[in-house]
Amino acid sequence: MNVEGFTFTPPAGFRTEEQTIALRMGVDGPAPSLIVQSKPARAGVSLEELAGQTFSELSQTIPGMKGASRSEFTFADGGTGIVLAYNFPTATGELRQYFVLRLDKQRLCTVTLTLPSASLTEGNARLFMSAIASITPA
Repeated sequence: MNVEGFTFTPPAGFRTEEQTIALRMGVDGPAPSLIVQSKPARAGVSLEELAGQTFSELSQTIPGMKGASRSEFTFADGGTGIVLAYNFPTATGELRQYFVLRLDKQRLCTVTLTLPSASLTEGNARLFMSAIASITPA
């Protein structure tokens, strides 16, 4: 198993249950970041339920959240997902966050894309969302 700069051999019988990858652009000031997580979902839960629960949790934990929206998202392979988007203030300026959910065979993949609102353009948003759209089930 590779973990950025390291390899790891787990004991016999162990398998990956949850995995998180965090990426950050190397720029000065607030940097765009991308976090991708894959984990088991509760048996029988729907994508709609997960999106509702996630939005509820986010709205209770992110102070000053505004401009929230929810929309469907189509991945490059035709799979469907849901995007929750919102802005929130920080000491270094306002950030725009996109929280994308995809459910496949009771496995949930979430992607959190955070961008400084001041540097957000239609072009770079399209570029980042195109990368997110490339996520497909293994």
